[in-house]
Amino acid sequence: MSRGQGFSLLELMLAIAVTGVLVSLAVPSFSTLVYDSRRTAAVNTFVTAIQFARSESIKRADEVVLCKTGGGSRCTTGGEWGPGWIVFVNLDHDSPPKIDAGELVIQQHGSVPAARITANRDSFTFRPFSKASTNGTVTFCDVRGRKAARAIIVSPSGRPRISTTNSSGGPLVCPAL
Repeated sequence: MSRGQGFSLLELMLAIAVTGVLVSLAVPSFSTLVYDSRRTAAVNTFVTAIQFARSESIKRADEVVLCKTGGGSRCTTGGEWGPGWIVFVNLDHDSPPKIDAGELVIQQHGSVPAARITANRDSFTFRPFSKASTNGTVTFCDVRGRKAARAIIVSPSGRPRISTTNSSGGPLVCPAL
């Protein structure tokens, strides 16, 4: 009589145990990868909006505003940037900026999931040529807190840069999720 081919119960249990250990080691690394990818996508999307508003201001030779919307289609004050933002041409140069009749909304972005986006400004105004734009800092946080936070620091010329510290070199502040 020949013996059947396959695994014994002991071999099967050992294979399951090894697989369980390997999976438990891989899951935290995969979670970090997912969080990093989401944060990078959110930061890059916002940097693109800044660069777009800055270039539109130069192209149109007029003020262009990037403001948070709170999920609607108008600029809001207070709260976070996570629900969304818009870029529009501010023809009447009002301050704080608001979309009036005849002012063109040239870009709109919806909510950013799984991130807290805070800033020290409610809006950023980009002006053409040698006029100063609004400077400020936008901070992106997730459940990992300030150790994984990133900031976009906008200079008075309107140029954004990404940093792991605030504009003074100090640690970033993240509100609890």
